[in-house]
Parts: sequence; structure tokens; C-alpha cells
Amino acid sequence: MRYLGVQIDHSMRMAAHVEHVIHQSRAAWSMSRPVLRSHIPLRAKISLYKGYIRSRITYTPPAWYALCSISQRKRIQAQQNIALRMIVGANRYVLNDVIARNLRIETIEEFI
Repeated sequence: MRYLGVQIDHSMRMAAHVEHVIHQSRAAWSMSRPVLRSHIPLRAKISLYKGYIRSRITYTPPAWYALCSISQRKRIQAQQNIALRMIVGANRYVLNDVIARNLRIETIEEFI
């Protein structure tokens, strides 16, 4: 069942909605990949991330985020980490927390 943009199954689990959110965020950052990897200013990339990608991840969070399991929350946070890594061009040896702190981007849980 879909209500106000949130996909809810009969057992009130958010698995279907989390999959939908992840699919939308992947589509958004894959479409934005050429821009995020280009040589435009970092502030412009962050604005693009906040306006286009994070808005897809955090659409109506009060309705569904509290019902997510810890593993689902980690999967959602991973989508942000992938996008931030792409923005700065960081390799896999740089910690996600360091990237987010340097860009002054809060975690998804802090943002919600």
C-alpha cells in the first residue's frame, strides 16, 4: 500500500519503502555522476547533493524512519556516503566520517 508517498506493507515494515528510497537515490546520483565528478566548485556540488539527492533520501522521514531497522538505516546512510565520496573523489581508504565532517554534512539520522 502507498500512502502519502510512503510504501507500507501489511506488517508495517519499511522494507519496500527503503528499497524504493535506495533505488531513487541511486538513480539520482547516477544521473548526477558527470556533474559530481566534474571540476565545478565544491559548494555547487554540495548544493546539488542537498537539493537533488538528499531530498530523495529524506522525503517524508517522520512517517517512516522510526520504523526502519538498524540495517535499513545503515543502507540509507550508505547512499549518502557514496554520493559524498563521489563529490570529493575520495578513495576507499578515507573514512566516511572524515568526508562528511570536512564537507559539514550531517548524517541522515542527524538531518532527520
